[in-house]
Amino acid sequence: MADVASIIGPIIGPRCLVTGGCGYLGRALVAQLLELGCEVHTVDLAEAAPDPRVRHFRGDLRHYASIAPAFEGVQTVFHSAALIATVEERFAQPALRRMAYAVNVVGTENVLRASRAAGVRALVHVSSFNVVMDHRIEGGDETLPYATQAPDLYSRTKIAAERAALAADQPGGLRVCAIRPGGIWGPGRGGMMLDAMVAELAKGSFKATIGDGKTPLDNTHVDNVVDAALLAARALRSRPGDVGGRAYFITDGERFDAMEWFRPLVEGLGHPFPKVRVPGALMLRVATGLEVAHRLGAPVPTITRRSIRNLTEGAHFSIERARRELGYVPRLRREDLSDLLPELQRYHDSLQKSARAQ
Repeated sequence: MADVASIIGPIIGPRCLVTGGCGYLGRALVAQLLELGCEVHTVDLAEAAPDPRVRHFRGDLRHYASIAPAFEGVQTVFHSAALIATVEERFAQPALRRMAYAVNVVGTENVLRASRAAGVRALVHVSSFNVVMDHRIEGGDETLPYATQAPDLYSRTKIAAERAALAADQPGGLRVCAIRPGGIWGPGRGGMMLDAMVAELAKGSFKATIGDGKTPLDNTHVDNVVDAALLAARALRSRPGDVGGRAYFITDGERFDAMEWFRPLVEGLGHPFPKVRVPGALMLRVATGLEVAHRLGAPVPTITRRSIRNLTEGAHFSIERARRELGYVPRLRREDLSDLLPELQRYHDSLQKSARAQ
């Protein structure tokens, strides 16, 4: 992170705000901003601050009045808070649907409103590559249109949120851009991607892969996302006319099959990588059944039609615009997963120990 930090310096402003500052990405952003010497505000539903040096505001993005005080005196906002709900809208229980739209769409509108009211200069909106994913994508760039056939709550609400954020970019006022990371991974607990796989391995339930073994799906190390967010903030402050109102795909810059990406983790934790492949069409039917069950009252499923479609349709994006306009270069790649194996082994073993104790 030092290379990026050394060129950011005070450009982004002495006081920054991170929404969702207690979440996985939010904590990483907060840590780097503190290292840069910024005064950091966070707003989150969590009671406790992610770091004692932070001024933490407990607030709900759905309610403007509860978050507005956090924006006072802030120059740059990083909007990373979001609700991840990949159930298709037609199968979602009404309460989940209302929550997804309230947090991701109304919440973003409230963040924009509070930013304008407080005179914030720059806002980096953390979006997702899901906003364009309704078909297989190979080498796609930012000219891709928003997905029109994305039926899941997460994609739909993130599309609406990104549209609102980019439309709010105003020359002479609040400048806004969006970054679109892939699946976020990295050290520490709380990252859904690695935590979920380690949990499956600890249970001994990872017995098969899904799809044809040739379906790319991009991932993004959390530190690469932080780098991109800082670079985007710097560009908004120093070259707003070049980046304001624009979106950027942010990935590790590698092409791997969605399931093959996990091989070093699986084998590094002492498990054989499965040779059995389950057809995507079969898993899509399973996911449909789980989502129907959710509509009838069951909990939100961990396997959804969106997650299966990601594994079977795939998406690989170009990061050339981010390289050219932000100066983004991914510093961490899948090979760096090996550095995480000791901590992931401890997590794996603790899960197995807890299971035996029950």
